[in-house]
Amino acid sequence: MAVNVLMNTESEKPEVILSRMSEKAVVLILEDDVDLAEELEYSLQAAGFKAVVANTVRAFWKHVEHHEVDLLVVDLSLPDGYGVDVIREIRTRSNVPIIITSGRFEVEERVAGIEIGADDYLAKPYNSRELIAKLSRFLSRSKGAKYSRRISRLSGRELFRFNDYKLDVQSMTLTAPGGEDIQLTTLEFLLLKALAERPNIVLTRASLVECIHSDNWYGSDRKIDNLISRIRSKLAGHAGVFPVKAIRGIGYIFTADVEFEG
Repeated sequence: MAVNVLMNTESEKPEVILSRMSEKAVVLILEDDVDLAEELEYSLQAAGFKAVVANTVRAFWKHVEHHEVDLLVVDLSLPDGYGVDVIREIRTRSNVPIIITSGRFEVEERVAGIEIGADDYLAKPYNSRELIAKLSRFLSRSKGAKYSRRISRLSGRELFRFNDYKLDVQSMTLTAPGGEDIQLTTLEFLLLKALAERPNIVLTRASLVECIHSDNWYGSDRKIDNLISRIRSKLAGHAGVFPVKAIRGIGYIFTADVEFEG
């Protein structure tokens, strides 16, 4: 019986059907097109792989927190983040094979994907047989490389506590004092993390851009202001004072006391 892990994008709680055939390679598919994801899942299982589907970046990180995977198929455009950010983070800690899929055809995007660590790139629409052939080839070359949060932890501190909030680097989540999950985009999360890592230190907008920079970042460092505004709005209504203060003409400072765990 093959693995069938369906990520519920509403509750974000995966329903996991465990497989008894542990010798099969596990392919984690990060794809928000539900129909395409289901087609890939069926094709990969028919070809002898275990297939796991995550429809959001959040669901992806939740899965790898508890499960090991042998191969990754990553779409670039996702509802709550960017595939390139996922690939970049994984590549700092694992050589697990990664194939990018995208509906875009620009040569620059293909090159950028390979440069950040992907092993190959497939433009949509593509034939599932071509994907299976590539996955099989990469699996034979990977020499057992796997990826999961259990075997490849983030470097540095992993948990930040401030004003009764909890910023969890492992799962890329922010929990409010009342226990509610606050939904942050990848850039919002990275910006808040960059500030929390350096409490009571004034950080320029330019330095914050460097902390969160990705191939998807366009425009001036004034966009930091927009991200701060969005984070402020998402924290509004929860207990405590917003922990980020603007320093006129310079940047921002994280004013809360922070406890680090890692």
